[in-house]
Order: sequence, then structure tokens, then C-alpha cells
Amino acid sequence: MTNKIDISSTVVEKGIDLAKDFLDKLIMPTIEETGLLLKDKVTIWRFNNQVKMLIKAKENCDKLGIKPKTVSLKILCPLLDYSSLEDNELLQDKWANLLTNMVDSQQNIENHVFPYLLSQVSVDEFMMVEIVYKMRIDRLSKLKTELKEFLNNKSEFEKEVRNEILKLDLKLIEEKDKRPFPYDTQRQKWSKEKELRELDSKERNFRHLIKQPEFIPAGELKDYEVSNLIRLGILKSIPRPYAYVGEHKIQNDPNSEYLYLQDLEITVDADDDDLILTELGNLFITACNTKNK
Repeated sequence: MTNKIDISSTVVEKGIDLAKDFLDKLIMPTIEETGLLLKDKVTIWRFNNQVKMLIKAKENCDKLGIKPKTVSLKILCPLLDYSSLEDNELLQDKWANLLTNMVDSQQNIENHVFPYLLSQVSVDEFMMVEIVYKMRIDRLSKLKTELKEFLNNKSEFEKEVRNEILKLDLKLIEEKDKRPFPYDTQRQKWSKEKELRELDSKERNFRHLIKQPEFIPAGELKDYEVSNLIRLGILKSIPRPYAYVGEHKIQNDPNSEYLYLQDLEITVDADDDDLILTELGNLFITACNTKNK
């Protein structure tokens, strides 16, 4: 005996009505009020988001004196498509900034991955990364200013120190037969020689700090937000290793010049990771912020 499934049109219609009613609650004004089909309504909603974003981008260009250049459709189409789904005002501003920078003939921002990245991050994720980006800008600005001042004064300072060392050398020659030996003069000379050696070391240290990445403060992002930003390449996780030495014995051999360690055990582990802003992340946030006028 064959069982037949009888689905009446009333049941189907009732299901459609339920689905329509549920979707109607998700998409602002009711369909009955607009008299439009659901597809038309979504299209208008997306179009309105695009218009808001384009108006903001135009205002940016007018304010900054930018004469827009043509943009590849490979970049423009995804940007318009993704931005049409964004109704958060802060992120709409970021979409407008991104478009502004891409149409700026004085910039060479033609990376098609930026629209995709912006479409994949939440407001909280973007704001946290932007805060770290601004911290990096402030840190680099301060370090570069200090390095510039240091380099401007380095040659003069080096000349002064060398002259002081020369004077101390002459003083030592004059006092070489003195008793007791003039250790104060010798210590002064060593101190000045140390200052001279530290000049190059200080410059290297400045350049090293400038190259350092920016770290994300611990606990500011949820685990799933961290995972998403790492997936996109905006952040990078770097293990923070540590090592400890276990108990060991030192063999004392009277006939040997050396002491030997026995059963030396060194353990290297990494419980925590550091999060850093990647170069891609830095370029991405730069592209989503308007340049200074």
C-alpha cells in the first residue's frame, strides 16, 4: 500500500505567511505599508545604504580637494555591494573613507582585499584595531622625532666628547709619574669613552623600536573576535616562549680545568601568545581613514 503525503495549499500559504511575518519584523517598515515585494524592499534598503555612503565619500572629496579618478570595476563593484549591507553609521563612514582614498589620484590604493576585510569585521573589532593603529602612529611619531633630534645633535656631541677624551689623555700624560696613580682622571676617561660607544648603540635602539610591531592589549578582544581578525590577516599571534632549567649535577674533576654539567635538562614552553597588528592590518586601517587635509 502506498502512503501519500497530502499538503494542502492552505498549509503552504500559512507557512509562507509565518515566514513573511517573521522576516517583516527583521527588515524595518512592513511590506503592507510599502506595498512592495520583499525582494524590492531589500533592494531599496541596500540602495539607500549605498547612497548614504556615496554622499559621505563625495563630501570627503570636496573637503579634501580630491579630484576622483576612475576605479577598476573589480574593486568598485565589491565595494558597492558589500557597503550596501552596512547600516551602522560608524562603519558607513569607514566605507566612505575607503572609497575616498581609492579614488584619490594622489594615492595608490588599489587593493581589492580591503573591501572584503571591511565587510568581515564587526564594529567592536574595527574600533579595537583602530585604537591600536592610532597608538602605533603616536608611538612612531614620537620615536622619529626623538631620532631626528638625536641625529641632528649626534655629530656635535661626538665632537665634544672626543675633545674631552683628548684633554683627559693629555692630563694622564702629565700625571703619569704621580703617586698615587690618578684613578679619578682615568675613570673620567673611561666614562667618556663609554658615552662615545653608546652613541651608535642609541641610534640602533631607536631604529629597532621603530621597526617593532604594535601589540594588542590583553583581554580587550573576545576569543572569537581574535580568531576572526587572525583569519583575515589583520592580527597575528606570536608565541611568547620561556625556558627553565631542571635540576642538574656538576661533576668535580680535580684533574680537569673544566666543570662538566651532568643530566642538564632545559625545557622551552609557551603558555601565552602575543597579538600584534600586521602590516596588512596597518594598511587596511590606513585605507579606512581619511588623510589629513
